[in-house]
Amino acid sequence: MANWYLQKGDQRIGPVPLETLQGMAASGQIAPSDLVWTDGMPAWQPAGSQIWFQAVPPPPPPPPFSSPSIQPSAPLFASQQPYASEPPSLLGWSIAVLVCCCPPGGIVAIVYANKAKSEWARGNYAAAQAAYNTGKNWLIGSVIVGVILNAIVAMFRMNHL
Repeated sequence: MANWYLQKGDQRIGPVPLETLQGMAASGQIAPSDLVWTDGMPAWQPAGSQIWFQAVPPPPPPPPFSSPSIQPSAPLFASQQPYASEPPSLLGWSIAVLVCCCPPGGIVAIVYANKAKSEWARGNYAAAQAAYNTGKNWLIGSVIVGVILNAIVAMFRMNHL
């Protein structure tokens, strides 16, 4: 069994058995222009000129790499159709509810208002619309609960004065 040597650029590998070189060629680690040598050869020769290299099918080409281009007009979620316009901001109403009516509901509404804005900026229009709708529902529910609780507190105070 003959020992082979491989030269890839400035790097020399070997001695290695022929089976190792054939495996490297099959996996694409040896290019046809890489040089090989074994006892009995007058000089280094391109690997592509060897019979054992030509019997190896070339490795499949790697899949093409396509980086997603992020553009304001191109949504990251291409399967979605953009809505006509960005949902209105709920931040002002959320702060008003936080201060005047129902603080827990105001906090939740602020979270969903920010989520709607960030999802819209990412191009995820469906998630932005869903976050807007959830925030709006929290605002409406918080206002109703806040008005009812304030009315009960006012009636309780009037009866105990």
